[in-house]
Amino acid sequence: MSTLPRRLLGAGILALAYLPLHRLLAPAATGLAGEVTRRTAEASWRVGMWGSVATLGAAVVLAILTRADPAEWVRRAGRRILAVPTRRYTLAIGALGTIASGVVALAVFHALPTSVDEMVQLLHARTLLAGHASLVLPADPAAWMIQNSLLVDGGWASVYPPMHTFLLAAGLAVGAPWLVGPLATGVLAGASAASFERLLPNARLTARLAGALVALSPFVVFLGATELSHPTAGAFVALTLLFALRARDGSWGWSVAAGAAGGAAVCDRPWTGLALCAAVLAATWLPLAARGATDSAKRVGARLGGLLLGGTPFAAFLLAWNERLYGGPFRLGYIAAFGPAHRLGFHADPWGNVYGAREALAYTGADLMQLGVRLFESPLPATGLIGLALLVLPKLPRATGVLFAWACAGVAANAVYWHHGIHFGPRLLFETAPAWIALWAIAAGRLTTVGSPLPPRLRRTLGWAAALSLVGGIVLLPGIVAAYGGGADARLPTPPDPPALLFVHGSWDSRLSARLASMGMRRDSIETALRRNDVCAVERYTAWRKQSRGDAPTLDFEALPGTPTHLQARTLSPGNRVLVDPRATPLAVCVRQGESDREGTVELEPLLWQAPPLAGASVVVARDLGPEENRAVRAAYPKYRSWALVDGGPGGPRIADYETTMSTLWGAGGSVPSEPGR
Repeated sequence: MSTLPRRLLGAGILALAYLPLHRLLAPAATGLAGEVTRRTAEASWRVGMWGSVATLGAAVVLAILTRADPAEWVRRAGRRILAVPTRRYTLAIGALGTIASGVVALAVFHALPTSVDEMVQLLHARTLLAGHASLVLPADPAAWMIQNSLLVDGGWASVYPPMHTFLLAAGLAVGAPWLVGPLATGVLAGASAASFERLLPNARLTARLAGALVALSPFVVFLGATELSHPTAGAFVALTLLFALRARDGSWGWSVAAGAAGGAAVCDRPWTGLALCAAVLAATWLPLAARGATDSAKRVGARLGGLLLGGTPFAAFLLAWNERLYGGPFRLGYIAAFGPAHRLGFHADPWGNVYGAREALAYTGADLMQLGVRLFESPLPATGLIGLALLVLPKLPRATGVLFAWACAGVAANAVYWHHGIHFGPRLLFETAPAWIALWAIAAGRLTTVGSPLPPRLRRTLGWAAALSLVGGIVLLPGIVAAYGGGADARLPTPPDPPALLFVHGSWDSRLSARLASMGMRRDSIETALRRNDVCAVERYTAWRKQSRGDAPTLDFEALPGTPTHLQARTLSPGNRVLVDPRATPLAVCVRQGESDREGTVELEPLLWQAPPLAGASVVVARDLGPEENRAVRAAYPKYRSWALVDGGPGGPRIADYETTMSTLWGAGGSVPSEPGR
């Protein structure tokens, strides 16, 4: 990379580390997504700004008052690190990544999913383990419809691509689905460490320290401890780079392996896998052809053939999955469930929130700002040091081009996608984390070692700043653990007398959403209906849609951000609110629905994957739709005793007598005769 482009890139990264571009997000245009992103990014911006002032100030003082040089400490310790054989070191780094994430998965997350995405994929994984591509529902689908799912020809299915779901099914088969993420994190760390050694043969200590930092990065470790698809996709991307490097330097067969790893990444997270794998492959192989030698060009051509050979089976797998479940080989589940507004590009998202060039810049700025802080959970943004190195150093190792291709491809790919997740940080950049960590290690090494072009005192100041930023991350880690591990334990209680059918009483909104989804309404329309209408009006519309009698009640289905001003939020129970039009008189059925929530609610998503309606299950959970609607579900399980699962307070949900609970929640008319012999 020539001087001017490198410095422009450095200036851009440095600016994105500190400029509060997230403030460009207008809540009126971007809705709740923009509001949440602004709030979380603002917190990271304050940490980064004040943390930089404190860290750099302390570094200046230490550089003046002491002659100690942290870079020299690293160099001395590096002798022992470099003495370890390469294969043994990379295996150790992989083991370290798995152990660190595994400890978090067990001690912090209690081997339970942390998001709806994980819960829904675990349910689909259980379905696959039972031998079915989709879950056949024995009665009214509304009893089992949950977020991020849809009805397909064969029954219920999630919206997700297949690879991670199959890996979760393998984890369920051995009784440890929580282990999938930590194992993938170990592969990610080990493959990254092996790649760094090949990319930086003249800076092996930097390469080895970068590998260790990948295995210990809080951002990598915490997200790697989840059952999200990011760790597995990240592992496949890292393997793609490693195999591409082996193919560049060795036999043709490694290109087949690179194609297989890239294909697996695309089957895991299609857009991320396509963008990142294409970037690392191009950055690794194209320089060979650019040298002009005929044999080099032929080698690239041969490796492209191997790439196709390895990737084609995975492409066929993804296309067949889409055809089987979503109605077309190129139709992803997201589009089937949420409509065409889920696609890439600048447009309104499925809920009417604006996503244009301004929003792309703001969200991307928020992502990189948060990544800089979250990567090491440090007070000094990691991306700031990378940007500074690009600005002031006369040159960087040639291999940094591959790392920048890896890092920047993820940023560019996410910039043209309206969804920017913030679960434990900017999670959609997770797959690029090893590249950013390696770039930080290179920047820290080149800026602080004796060969740096900087004055000695400034060099030692930056060395202290880098050291303090990592130490600061260790100091702040207990607070991070407390924040991330503060969720309720969503473990399913064991019924006293299996086989058992547990009816879970969720919120009125969730019942409406499930009923509408069971009748084929798309998820984007459901969310819009609940966000822009009086809840009783949605109740009337849902009843009309099921009965198909008379004229349809009028609802506002216009995809616009926010909620109309004439609607007010009413709390039915803690954490459970609905929108009402105070000018409207609620129907008796609406009063009954609202009053049923007064004792609290328990949502179905955290529990359904643990006891789905599969043949032979000793325990099955279902949504409480009211005693009348529940009859069809109970009839499908004549040998199962019915129970109610209700809000048990801080201790989690508790099992209660079905008839008593129905009478309490739904009124005296809610009591129904018990099953024969019960």
